[in-house]
Amino acid sequence: MRFESADVARYYDENTASFLAHGQGGAQGIIHRAVWGEGVYSREQAFHFVHDLVRARLAKSGARHLLDLGCGVGASLEHVLSGTEVVGFGVTNSGVHAELARKRLGARATILELDFCADPLPSPVDLAFGIESFVQATDARAFVANVAKALAPNGYLVLCDDFLTGAGENRWIRDFRRGWRASSLLSARAVDALAVEQGLELVEDRDLTPWLELDRPRDRALGLFVALARPFTSLNSRLESHVGGNALRQCLKRGFVTYRYRVFRAIEPAR
Repeated sequence: MRFESADVARYYDENTASFLAHGQGGAQGIIHRAVWGEGVYSREQAFHFVHDLVRARLAKSGARHLLDLGCGVGASLEHVLSGTEVVGFGVTNSGVHAELARKRLGARATILELDFCADPLPSPVDLAFGIESFVQATDARAFVANVAKALAPNGYLVLCDDFLTGAGENRWIRDFRRGWRASSLLSARAVDALAVEQGLELVEDRDLTPWLELDRPRDRALGLFVALARPFTSLNSRLESHVGGNALRQCLKRGFVTYRYRVFRAIEPAR
């Protein structure tokens, strides 16, 4: 199941206003998941847990140039850059996201509207990160190759996303792919193989799945709503998104998918 970059852009152009208005992180401009990891005591901290992992890697590496792959409306990039002198870049294929990110970040970062699989990326960058954006890459191999070209020697690629566990294809996985335009939902092993092809080595891998909220009352209510609305989902991209979100919850609960924070380091020039 493959979706073009324009399909993903349209998905966000049509749904971002709703994500920000109704999502639990919308007030902060955050449309990815909350992670209740170590040292997290509030929902705000949970939404920034992954950001803080990236900030720690940024500080440890001494990186001076940072790239957000699929920057959304700029909230993640804003938080990671906060209090640093790091030069920031964000890329997105959504015109709506690009406009909102530029308003949020102003001169603090350069926001570019492009396809991160096919178009040249800002380079060289010391650290590139993507939070819940890799699965929407049209071509996973092209994505890894393109990012590898942009990384400085010993630079880092951070991916926080969903990965297949090898349980096999089923209706929940198919609904997730379709509802969230997830062309590059792969196993961690498959992504590792693509990374090795481009001179990247895995240096950190954390399973964040146990720290996700998967059975909130709103999630159970959404499951019921999706069951009732399913015959009409093809008529509305927002309904499709709900179907995808409910399917992802089922995939995570049933062990078909894990939510992982994974870091790769460039050990040789990209081929």
